[in-house]
Amino acid sequence: MRILSSREKRVLKIRKKIKELNFIRLTVYKTSKHIYVQAFSSDGQEVIESASSLEKSIKDNLYVGIKKIDIARMVGDLFSKRILLKGIKKMAFDRSGFKFHGRIKAVADAVKSNGINC
Repeated sequence: MRILSSREKRVLKIRKKIKELNFIRLTVYKTSKHIYVQAFSSDGQEVIESASSLEKSIKDNLYVGIKKIDIARMVGDLFSKRILLKGIKKMAFDRSGFKFHGRIKAVADAVKSNGINC
């Protein structure tokens, strides 16, 4: 039997609750350099929309000295504008087991500030 890390335990707990709610899932994943945001359908079978720091409009800012937290805000703004065009206003926020601070919080705040309830 494999021992789960604390992050893996949080992932299981969060995803179980979101599955019960049956909402569209906004998932955030981060690495040491980049941040990725995706919206999954309520059954998890389809990616509705996505945005990341690897996109051309945002990637150019990575090398001019802008902080990673500001890049995360830009990704959140870009994502929320795209998802609003699809008519989605309510989502469940899946932080992929990461603690809710720093870049994860910046993405959530950017999405909420554009009128999406998550």
